[in-house]
Amino acid sequence: MSSEEGPITPAADEPIEYAVPASVRAELLQLRAERSVLMAERERLLGRLRGADADLRESLRVQERLAEEARTNDDLRRQVDESSEARVELDALRRDRDLARQELERTRTERDQLRMDLLQAELALHGADLPEVVHHDEREAEQLRRRVAELTQELEAHRHTLSWRVTAPLRTVRRKTL
Repeated sequence: MSSEEGPITPAADEPIEYAVPASVRAELLQLRAERSVLMAERERLLGRLRGADADLRESLRVQERLAEEARTNDDLRRQVDESSEARVELDALRRDRDLARQELERTRTERDQLRMDLLQAELALHGADLPEVVHHDEREAEQLRRRVAELTQELEAHRHTLSWRVTAPLRTVRRKTL
């Protein structure tokens, strides 16, 4: 080949090959190996980053759940406090009720005694014989009250029977004739 022929041009379908020096090829191989190592390291770090991201999301969900539980605990604590306050108020109201019941019982006893005194005074005023003073026992009075209530219920039950209602006109006529 002479310099007169001109540059050599390859055919259109033939690849052009250049002579690459061995040192450049070695450097190229080393760079490719380093690139492979760096790509593998990059993939490993991306995997760890995705794992850290998933862990972060899970941590945020746990944090939100814990915050909700804390709010729920605060609500429960507030409700327990309110319940305790209501219980204290209820106990105070029960004590007041018991005191009022005691006062009512004392007042009723005093009222009954005053009625007895008034009755005795009226009888004395009209010249009747005074009955002997009755000292009432609370248990006995309560038994008498129960007995009166039982008899009242029994009488009401009897008045609601069919025979009582059927004989009502006869009783009316009898009262009018007497």
